[in-house]
Amino acid sequence: MRVITESELRELYKQKEFTSFTVPAGVKLTPSALQFLSERRIKVIEESANKKAAAQMPKAQFHANSSGSPPGGSPATHENSGEKPEHMTHLRGSTLVLKNHPRIKFRGKLDSFEAFLIEAIVEAKNAGYGDLAQDLHQLLEYSRQIMSAEVREQPLPPLSYRGLSLQEIREHSHKPDKYYGVGHITPQPAHGKLMALLNLLRTQCRELELAAMDAFCGQPAEVERPDIIQALNRLSSLIYIMMIQLTAGRYKVGC
Repeated sequence: MRVITESELRELYKQKEFTSFTVPAGVKLTPSALQFLSERRIKVIEESANKKAAAQMPKAQFHANSSGSPPGGSPATHENSGEKPEHMTHLRGSTLVLKNHPRIKFRGKLDSFEAFLIEAIVEAKNAGYGDLAQDLHQLLEYSRQIMSAEVREQPLPPLSYRGLSLQEIREHSHKPDKYYGVGHITPQPAHGKLMALLNLLRTQCRELELAAMDAFCGQPAEVERPDIIQALNRLSSLIYIMMIQLTAGRYKVGC
């Protein structure tokens, strides 16, 4: 059975916005594809099963009607005249969605993550750990690249840290004794405020990754932004590496 995914609908919608979508007989929409249409109040029209030719229709011929409101349906939600409803916000361009939309939630979590990063940078500077503050600032800049790439629907450049690849970041976080001379750590109050902030930052990054899963994954085989999800996974690993380096004395006061 032919299945239409969210990514296919999104590509069609980019080419030309539409207010109704006709699903050929024998073709199904994935749950995330249905959600995509529902969020934009796009009318779904299912062709009669006796139209056998429709089942053979190629992807490029799926009907997307952009001329006015469909009979008995509602148009896509766009800001026209008047004030924007308080319970809605802009997803991109003039498209409005509810404020609890998964992507809006993700952006909010990313915004919170940046706030925690700034707090950790300030604390590192005040404690005299200039190198750590600089490394954290690099993460801040990268988190802002994530936001830009998501909003603009552009590819996200790979995360880079002191010449380490994504695979090497993972390797270093899994084997700290091999690379930094100390084993895995469990943060304790005795480790101090800076370590506590780094650990808080790490957990916030893990929660951000889960928010990204909600925003970009409809089904196990349908991942819309694997670049963002992988980047967030490595970000949390990188923060853990910084915690390890602080414990191992790699970050020094005055440096």
